[in-house]
This record gives sequence, C-alpha cells and structure tokens, in this order.
Amino acid sequence: VGKKVNKSKEQSFSFTHDATFSRFIFDFPQVHLPLEFGRIVIYTTSFRVVRTTFERCELVRKIFQNHRVKFVEKNIALDSEYGKELEERCRRVGEAPSLPVVFIDGHYFGGAEKILGMNESGELQDLLTKIERVQHPQTCQTCGGFAFIPCSMCHGSKMSVFRNCFTDSFKALKCTSCNENGLQPCASCS
Repeated sequence: VGKKVNKSKEQSFSFTHDATFSRFIFDFPQVHLPLEFGRIVIYTTSFRVVRTTFERCELVRKIFQNHRVKFVEKNIALDSEYGKELEERCRRVGEAPSLPVVFIDGHYFGGAEKILGMNESGELQDLLTKIERVQHPQTCQTCGGFAFIPCSMCHGSKMSVFRNCFTDSFKALKCTSCNENGLQPCASCS
C-alpha cells in the first residue's frame, strides 16, 4: 500500500513539474536564442509562383543589403527544415507565417510592410547600429549566393546506387547526404 502512495506522489510531482515547465514556456513566447544575438535572420522563398510574395522577399533582402549589414537568409524553398523552423518560431509568438519574416536578435520583428515602413522613416537604420557590417558585399563563388549546392554524392538526383556483391545487381536508394531537393549546404558560405 505504501508503494502505491509513493508512486502516485511521483506521478503528481512529474505532472506538476511538466505543468510548471509548460507554463514557463508559454509565459515567455519570444524565446531569445543566444546564437542569434546581434544577428538578423530572414525567412524567404525563391519560388516565383506567387509573384507578390517573391517580390516582398526580394525587397526585404535588398533593404538589408543596402544597409550593408550581415544577415542570414533561410530560403524555405530550398530546405523544408527552414519551413518547419519558421512555423515553430511563429507559433511561439502567435503570428501566422507569411513570407518574408524577419527576426532580429532572436525576436520576431515582422514582415515586408514593417521593414519597409521603418526603412522609410529611418527607424531601421537606428536599430541596425548594433548589427555587424559587411565591408565589401560579394556573392559566394561556389553557390552563387544561394547557400546550397547540388549534392556531391548523388549530383542532385536524390538517389544513390548500391551494388549487391552476392548477385551483382544494382539497387537505387535514397541519398542520405542531401535534403529533399538534392541539395547540400554550401561549405564556403554556410
């Protein structure tokens, strides 16, 4: 009988601990990521299917390039992990993910309309004083500025060939070296 009481106390403790932890997470929706201090992260797309979304992504990218600040662009069209990451981050702050999305110092900042408005009023320049500057912006010679290159193992086909030594037959397998688009991060600029 004593063991059952102890077991229920342990269960109630773990429940209380989990409830407290989840309350802590939801009380502070803007999780400050230590690796993003002093950094700008922009979630964009290179798909031109929806022209206005693509044009807004280009506009935000060019605004930050004109200010000559260092930023990380995460193109969700090239890697689906960026899309999952964006959904999670937007869920934390209670915003719907609508491209482009900008995070500064790990905090949700907004989309194209907010960035454009702040750029026109001069507020953006004041905000960017603590961000690292790019002295001579140049495009990566390896990837052309896309931050991804075709897989060196499967050459972008997403398949690799396996030879069965016992039967001398070949079998096509999914390549484990690249993402769903047959791409790998560029080693030169990522």
